[in-house]
Amino acid sequence: MDATVLFNLSYGLYVIGAKNGERYAGCVVNTVTQATSKPLTLTVCINKDNFTNLCIKNTNEFTVSILSENARPEIFGIFGFRSSRDNDKFAETQYGVTPSGLPYLTEGAVGYIQCKVIGSIDDFTHTIFVAEILDAQNLNKEPPMTYAYYHKVVKGKTPKNASSYIDPAALAKPEGKPGAAGGVYVCGVCGYEYPGGPDEFIQHAADYTCPICKAPKSKFALR
Repeated sequence: MDATVLFNLSYGLYVIGAKNGERYAGCVVNTVTQATSKPLTLTVCINKDNFTNLCIKNTNEFTVSILSENARPEIFGIFGFRSSRDNDKFAETQYGVTPSGLPYLTEGAVGYIQCKVIGSIDDFTHTIFVAEILDAQNLNKEPPMTYAYYHKVVKGKTPKNASSYIDPAALAKPEGKPGAAGGVYVCGVCGYEYPGGPDEFIQHAADYTCPICKAPKSKFALR
C-alpha cells in the first residue's frame, strides 16, 4: 500500500483549546470537519495520548481556532511538538477566553468556534469527538491555512500523534536523499529540514533555533 496517496486529501489546520480546572491545554489538529448544518455540529479527531484529549473528556467542551496562512511557525512548534502536561502553551501566544473560560487564539487565526461534546467514538489510537457548535466568530480575513500550504510553503512537519502522521523512514528512498553533498541537517524534535547545505548550517551562530519548534542547534543531526 502506498500511504502517500493520503497526502492528496484536503485538510485545514487548527488549534484545539481546552481546560482542566484553571489550566489551559491545546494541540494542533487537521481533522476538524463540519458534520451537519441543522443543528450545527462538527467532528474532531484527537490522539488519546494528548493531554488535550483528557481535558475534553473531563469537561465535554473545547474551542477550535482556525489557523491562517500568516500564523507564525512557532505556533506549530508550541502546539504541535510539546505537551500541555508540561507547558502552558497559551502563555506563549496571544489569546482570548470565551465566557465559559475556554482559550482560543487571537493571533494567526481567522476565527474560532466554541463547541460542546455530544458524543464520541473510540478509533484505535484516537478519539473522534462529535460536538455541537455553540458560538463562532470571525477574527480577520486572512486566507486559512491548509495542510498542503503548511508542508509546501511553511515547510512544516507532522507530529507523531497526528492522525495523518507517516513514519519518514517508510517514505525514504533506498538511494538516500538527493541534494547537497553530505545530506541535510534535520531537527531531532520536529523533523524540520534545514533548507541550506551542511556548511551553511554549521556557520550559523550557536544560538540558532529551529523555526518550527524552537529546539536548539544541538538538536539537529546530519542525515
